[in-house]
Amino acid sequence: MTTKQHNATRDRVGRLALIAWWVSLGMATTPILWGQAAEGNPYRSLGAKTEVMVDVTFVLKVKMPGAGGGREIEGETTCLLIDAEGLVLCSNTELGGYVGLMSQLMGRGSGFDMTAAPREIKVLVGDHTGGLDGHLLARDSERDLAWVKLDEPITEPGIRFLDLAQSAELQPGDRFYRLRRMDKFFGSAPIVTEGVVAARVERPRKLLVPAEPASGGFGLPVFTAEGQFVGMTVILVPAAEDQVGGMLNSGMSFLSSAAKLEDMVGGLIMPAAELAKATRLARESFAEDEEDE
Repeated sequence: MTTKQHNATRDRVGRLALIAWWVSLGMATTPILWGQAAEGNPYRSLGAKTEVMVDVTFVLKVKMPGAGGGREIEGETTCLLIDAEGLVLCSNTELGGYVGLMSQLMGRGSGFDMTAAPREIKVLVGDHTGGLDGHLLARDSERDLAWVKLDEPITEPGIRFLDLAQSAELQPGDRFYRLRRMDKFFGSAPIVTEGVVAARVERPRKLLVPAEPASGGFGLPVFTAEGQFVGMTVILVPAAEDQVGGMLNSGMSFLSSAAKLEDMVGGLIMPAAELAKATRLARESFAEDEEDE
């Protein structure tokens, strides 16, 4: 191996390690288990909200230049049921979009140019422990959103869904509560993490910025203490041609801007109104595609 090849390999390994560290920032959290809080506070009253959270399993078909037929990876994530018929809202990153994200961060020509698409999608709703068949309706990588639609409408009575129109708008200084479920190994116990809105931003789109970068993952619902829906946690990364995006492809240099990176992966909250607007556009786009066919 030449010195040039050795340096290129070292830089690539270094960037992969740093990217893994960076993404892990968005997964860090200080959880409070259900039942640890005193009577009368939202840690207990928000428990029922897990009914709108559904597990989605899938097989990710990953393709990489020069790798033949590629490979398949089994995946699972938690998404939000947002209508009575079976429309599900997910984090695009959690639904296999992390493959494209890694390719974007590494840059074109890095040897890490991969694409991936979720297949064999199953949505675990209600008592359907084996899962109901679904398909990828649309994805919006810029907003970190993806929509899964059940192949057949839900017929089981009493299934609860999250109404995006019934929401609260928070301001800097307001408290919010993220909700997630632990692994089945722990009985899918619900966990709440409390946070404070530090800022509202308009670019690249309307978002709430938490004071502390803790999320426990992406695609998590966020509520007020009274149980009103606020939004969903997402990760946003600029394009490679943007200033910060270009910095990500310059080896070790982006460490000097760790605060900027932390802002992107610290569990940004996309407000419910923005989720509703994006969902409407996704429905319209899919309807147009069906008409064209």
